[in-house]
Formats: sequence, structure tokens, C-alpha cells
Amino acid sequence: MPPYPFTFLLSRCCQRVLVGLCCLLLAATDVQAVESAEEVSVEVRDTELSLLRFAAEGKHLIIMVSPGFGDQRRSYDIAEAISRRGIEIWHIDLAESLFLPQSTGTLRALDGSHVAALISAAHRLSGKHITLMTRSYAALPVLRGARLWQAQAGLSNAAETDVLTGAILFSPELYSEIPSLGLDPVYDPIATSTNIPIMLYQSGRRGNRWQLDKTLENLESGGAGVYLKLLPDVTGVFYSKDTAAETLALLESLPQEIERVVDMLERIPTPLTVNALPADVVSKKSSVDITLKPFAGKLKPVEIKLTQVSGERFVRKDFSGKVTLVNFWASWCGPCVEEIPALNRLREHMQGRTFELISINYAEKPEQVREFLDSVQVDFPVLLDRDGSYSARWNVLVYPATFVISKEGAIVYGVNGAIEWDSPEIINKLEALIDE
Repeated sequence: MPPYPFTFLLSRCCQRVLVGLCCLLLAATDVQAVESAEEVSVEVRDTELSLLRFAAEGKHLIIMVSPGFGDQRRSYDIAEAISRRGIEIWHIDLAESLFLPQSTGTLRALDGSHVAALISAAHRLSGKHITLMTRSYAALPVLRGARLWQAQAGLSNAAETDVLTGAILFSPELYSEIPSLGLDPVYDPIATSTNIPIMLYQSGRRGNRWQLDKTLENLESGGAGVYLKLLPDVTGVFYSKDTAAETLALLESLPQEIERVVDMLERIPTPLTVNALPADVVSKKSSVDITLKPFAGKLKPVEIKLTQVSGERFVRKDFSGKVTLVNFWASWCGPCVEEIPALNRLREHMQGRTFELISINYAEKPEQVREFLDSVQVDFPVLLDRDGSYSARWNVLVYPATFVISKEGAIVYGVNGAIEWDSPEIINKLEALIDE
């Protein structure tokens, strides 16, 4: 097959010089670290999309859509390893390529049209079977794009059902919005409108682990054939700081497994008819709170029977008699770490008052938490929710998440996100509860 008619880019620095020198240097470093990849641009919908192409001679091509958060090196390493098994990879960060902010809000807002056009371009230029692969919130534009491609292909007499084999999703976040603390997540309509074959890998220690049943229910209700593999002791396959033995072992075997998965998906026909999708479904609501919010849920405080990181047993059945702050966090969560000093100061300020701070770590191993506590000053006891199931009983979706319980034992405030816990506004509200 002749070389693809790509437009090759001189460098990220040349293309992005007006965006900001620091961001450019970081991006250029990431690209230089992947010697086997070519940076190319593909024109779709009158837009030049820049991507990394990991060339291979096999019959499969994976469009690997990155959500664009954090360090990309592990994502590139995985792409390179898969390409060595004969599967071509097109690795793209949609937000970066479209010059959009890299945020969950951006991913929720993308309608999938660029993904649909990229599927067509990839097949037209390569003649290969196309599989989509993504993680986290990038699953939203990817599934929207797959559905758009299906609808367009269904109108073509020359359409082939084996062009798009399906999608490989890692711990997908399919919420159109994160509701106020304690309420159920709102799933995007694409979750129930998807009917392509899907291979779903769910990290067992990721924050959305205990929403898996709801995610499967939504996907399967639209007719999607979902194959599931739970990764029990993995926090994030693409998270470079997850160096657990289980994660490293998975990284070794993943390229060969992906090879088997694309062969399996190829054998399942992809429908060229689509399910109905309501119009204008994109949510613009923020998932992060910046202050205490009145608790809108019906949840009551859940009895605690957990072990502290020190090894002592902690039991709390009755939450009445004092104002209690229950904080859920994880060491891999940047905002969680950022708010620890404010929580330390709040606890010190409340010394001698009818106030208690209960801190619960989400689904990390005791040795990981102890190592973290050796490097970060935490002035309050830390309880271990070893598998995350206790946090799920509080319906926690994002981290940090904090509940404020009154002296009557009722949840009165809730916060999705990190706030300045020792600010005058917050302290006044907490002291008002204490004085009631």
C-alpha cells in the first residue's frame, strides 16, 4: 500500500508557538520521547487534526482518543507496544488538536462529529478495520462519533459493516453531569443509544468502580454487546503514578490482549442502524463545588466500621451530639491533597469544640497510604476503605467529597471538590451548627 497522503508537521513548537511556551515545551518533550511515532495532520470537516501515527502493517487500525489529562507518556508507551504487534495506532488528543481547554467540560460538549469524520478518513486512507479506544470522559465524544458514523454509513449503498469493529473503553465516565453530593449520576443519552460492540476494562480502584453496574445497564439497554474485564487492584491503566505490581503486570500483557480483542470485535457485525437520540443533550453544569452547599439528597449517615491506617478499629454508629465532617479522598487526587492543609487548620481551630473530622481514604492499599502520610502532614486520623465499597454507600462520585453532619445526626451540607475549609465563611457556617 502506498504511503498515506498525510500532511507532516515540522514540530509542535512551530504549530503552537502562540499558545504558550511552557505548554509547547512539555508537549514537544512527550512527542520526542516516542521515536517510532510520526506526527501528522489529517483534514476532517475543514479542520486539520494533528495526531501521532504509530505505523504497522496489519489489517487493524486503532483510533486512540486521549482525554488529555496529565502525563501522556504511558499512553504513548501503550500505543507503541500495540503497534509492534501489527496494529496501527492513531493517537489523538481532541481538545488539544481543536485548540480547546483540556477539561471534562470540553469532552462533554464535543458532539462526536470529528470522531466520525476521523473514522471515515482512517478507513479511506488505510483500508483497514477501525477500532476506537479511549478512557474516562473521552468515551462521550467517542461513542457519539461512532453513532454519527453509523448513521452516515447506513445511508451509503457502499457501506460495510466491518469498517468499524467497535470500541475499547477503559473505565468510561458516561455522565452528562455530576449531580450534587449524594444524588445519583445523570448518564448521557449516548450511553443508552450506543449499539456497537464494546470491550470495557474497569479499574477496580478507580473512583467510578462502584458505578459499573449502572454503566453496564445503560450501555446494554441500547443493544450494545459489552464484554467486561474487571482489573481488581488497578487504579489507572494510563496513570503513570500507578506502579502497583498488578498494574505493571497488566501493562506487560495488554498489547497482546488488545490484539485478541480487536480480532474478536471484528467478528461481530456493527449495526448501521442507530437508536434515537434526544437533541441538545449536552450539559453545561459544573461538577465541582467552590463552597458548602445545602445537602439535596435523602441519604442518611452510614454506620462506620473501618480500620485506621494505624491499625486501630474505628466504629461510629451514632453521629448525633457533635458536628461531624466526613471527608473522602485519595492520594492520587490532586485537589484532595491540596485541601489537606486547610483541613489541618480547621481541625486545629475547632479543638475543644463539639466537632469531629473523619477522613476516609478511597481504595488504596495501607502501605500506599502510609507512604503518602510520611511525605504529607496530615493532622487527623485516616480510615481505610480498602475496596471503595464503603464510599459507594455514600454515593460518592468524585473526589474529594465531604459531608457535614449536624448535631442531630442529619447531613446538612455537602461538597464535591476541594474548598478552603478554614475560610471565615466556612468556619462561620460550621460554628453556627455547633451553637444550635
